[in-house]
Amino acid sequence: LSQLCSDTKWQPGLWLHCHSHCGVNRTSVCGGLNNARNRVQTCIRMAIDAGAGLIIPSATARDEKDLLNTNDKIMCADVFWNMQFLEKKLGKYCPQLELRMCDDRRGIERVIESPRREYLEEPFVKGAFRETIAMVVSGKQTNLRNMSTAHQVVFDFGDSYIGWNYRASNELDTIRKALFKTLTFNRQLLDLSTQISHDRRLKHDAYIGVHLRGESDWPAGFGSADDQMRLYTKEIERIQSLSPGGTNTIYVSCGDQSVIQRFRDLLSPLGYTVLDKNLILSSQPATLKQLEALPFDRKAIVEYQVLVNAKFFMGVIMSSMSSLIAYARTVDDPKDYFDTYVFPGTERNGLERIY
Repeated sequence: LSQLCSDTKWQPGLWLHCHSHCGVNRTSVCGGLNNARNRVQTCIRMAIDAGAGLIIPSATARDEKDLLNTNDKIMCADVFWNMQFLEKKLGKYCPQLELRMCDDRRGIERVIESPRREYLEEPFVKGAFRETIAMVVSGKQTNLRNMSTAHQVVFDFGDSYIGWNYRASNELDTIRKALFKTLTFNRQLLDLSTQISHDRRLKHDAYIGVHLRGESDWPAGFGSADDQMRLYTKEIERIQSLSPGGTNTIYVSCGDQSVIQRFRDLLSPLGYTVLDKNLILSSQPATLKQLEALPFDRKAIVEYQVLVNAKFFMGVIMSSMSSLIAYARTVDDPKDYFDTYVFPGTERNGLERIY
């Protein structure tokens, strides 16, 4: 990352503002917690390619009464992610990249709109995004050379989802991993996660973490809660048969307590202890009350570190949270986990995967 930023031709006065056309001002990222995170990380990479400063977008929360609606209230990104950590890491490894937070366009009068990018359009590769900006700007009777700290311009861009091709840019094992490590979750929420992880019943990380998607926003076509529980149980039993002295402790993450209880009823007769965040914090009423007051996506962040720390982890590939946890658990492996074990010999084309 340091070398990439040193080699980049930086353009003073140029600012990139990525978003997904959400929120009342249409400058927020949305799509759920981790789809929004993907957009922010991709935006960082695109800003470096353009040699531009970056305006971190606001994010929209889910409607708590309709979880399928991810375009509700607007909030600054630091509600979900640790922006101080991001500034510190990028300040160390990419000090040339200037940052503004939460849609901050103060003092910049000129805004150039980019053509809207749809999901299935070709993602950018190294050098291509800067060329795109130059081309769009040239059609607005100006050019990059006219920009300066005294004549600043915002390049308004959406949508960055699946917007960068790390593979074609030969950055899967370098830049992608480095940028992933700069964007961590909100520190206060991760502290709650750590508090749960330290519960003595989790036996120093010797437990199986399960991400069970059974909430109302989960499409049945992605695998019903019953299907997931059946397959998870089969895999848990297989792990036990292959791991002498294995664990009988299962930590389940799910936003629906009734689904967790159904899984507990299924596993308890087989000799397993099934824990979840509410059960663990039941002896700490004040902390449990704090947890229960959190909205849906922020509750998910609380479970993140518990699942990353587990001895074994199980999730469903269609869930962006499951995929994020799997990536976090394997980010320092010499080989890409998904390329090696999940999708060997395949290529992604937009939302489709070619086998």
